[in-house]
Amino acid sequence: MRWTSQDIKMYMQAKEYIDTIVIPLIPISLQNDASEICEMGEFTSILASELEREYKGRLLVLPAFTYLREEESFSLIERLNKWSQKLDGEGSKHVLFLTSDPQWKLNEKDLLGTLIWVPSISFTDLDKKYIEQVVKSQLKSIQTVVISLWGKEM
Repeated sequence: MRWTSQDIKMYMQAKEYIDTIVIPLIPISLQNDASEICEMGEFTSILASELEREYKGRLLVLPAFTYLREEESFSLIERLNKWSQKLDGEGSKHVLFLTSDPQWKLNEKDLLGTLIWVPSISFTDLDKKYIEQVVKSQLKSIQTVVISLWGKEM
């Protein structure tokens, strides 16, 4: 399910069955690395959409947690953990953070949720079929993590 009024109505009706929240982590920068940073966000958004499509009815993809790339790690972790605590308090069993920004790996242990980092791939000048293959391949890796978390409940 996505953050749309129609999906949220369904979510509210079936909340007890939707135990996983996915939060895409999207950096923003208008410095010289803006193109690379933008590609990270695009790739993360595509993966989040595909994950939602694959598991509609089992997880909810929230709007992206956007942040300035230059922002202090401590501040980011504090803000993101507030989101996670609020979602935990509302009954979510699993909070997943999806990103292509490698900076999050440095602070993974401080997060109140599961970080899924996938290296970004530039789609510039790539064939559409190759892009689809790459996305499917990365999605399989993400699915392994998600299914593993769900398996721990049993």
